[in-house]
This record gives sequence, structure tokens and C-alpha cells, in this order.
Amino acid sequence: MNVNLRIFILAATFLILGAASIFSLGWTAAQQSNLQPSSMTVSITTATTAGFSLTSTAHIRIAGVILTVELAETATAQQKGLSGRPSLPSDHGMLFLFGLEDYWEFWMTDMRFPLDIIWFNSTRQVVFTEPNLPPCTPQNCPVVTPTAKAMYVLEVNAGFMATHHIQLGTPFAFLDR
Repeated sequence: MNVNLRIFILAATFLILGAASIFSLGWTAAQQSNLQPSSMTVSITTATTAGFSLTSTAHIRIAGVILTVELAETATAQQKGLSGRPSLPSDHGMLFLFGLEDYWEFWMTDMRFPLDIIWFNSTRQVVFTEPNLPPCTPQNCPVVTPTAKAMYVLEVNAGFMATHHIQLGTPFAFLDR
């Protein structure tokens, strides 16, 4: 089954089941506390979206470390990336999968914590890195353009590359794909 179709089915199921149960729970809470309908709408929206990701996950090994990575395979997931999140667990990351090698640009719009960003070619070897990239400010949001074509890009917490000695040529491998 197509990955996008699986994501759509999962999202639709979550929204239907989640909205029904949240509305039911929310309505009881609203009745008990006499909340106005406008307050109810806000709480339903927050509850149905908080902490839920439409990306699938995989496990990769890089420099002897196993990471759980969210897979950003769609344009929507790639555009959103990790923006808006307060943090990232130390053994997690986001892996962007592109259909072809190219000079994929990245920036830190709406980020709340610094990242190491690592570009890999089609054979999954590091071809470019940008360590310790801070979040953007409205006055300063540089676009990072790699000097080599890549097919995969990994975002991890700042300091990961230095701690694990990631350098040009370091490979990664999928463990469950």
C-alpha cells in the first residue's frame, strides 16, 4: 500500500475516533463546568492535534548509535520538519527522504532548539554537515545549502555529530526497512 495512502487512512481514523471520544469527554467537561461553546472548540482542536505526528518512524544506525527517526517523506512533512516542537529526545531525529539527489536547502524557521543537520547521498554516506544550527530569528534566518547533492537529510539535536564523531563519509543504515 502506498505510504501516503497509509498515512491518510491513519490520520482519518485518528481524527474520526479521536474527535468522537474527545468531543464526548469534552462535552461532559463543558456541561460540568458550564464552558461556553467557543471555549469548547479551542480545547477540541488542541486535544486532537497535541503530540500526534502524521509521519511514520524507522530505526537507523549511524556511528554505532541506533536512532528512532520520523520519516519526512511528503512535501508537507518536509516543510514542517521539527518546527514548533519544544525539544527532541536524544535518541531521536527526523530523516527527510527525497526521491532524487539534489542540493536540498534547509532553514530553522519556527524551531525552538538548535540542531545538527546531516546530508547523505544515495549510498547513505555523509556528504555535507551543518553542526549546531541555532533557531531562526525574524531578523536572521539563513538558508543552508549543501555543497554536494543529497538524497537523505537527518536532523538531530545539536552536539550529536561531535559526540559521535560524524564526518564526511560516515554511513547510516536502515534497521527495519
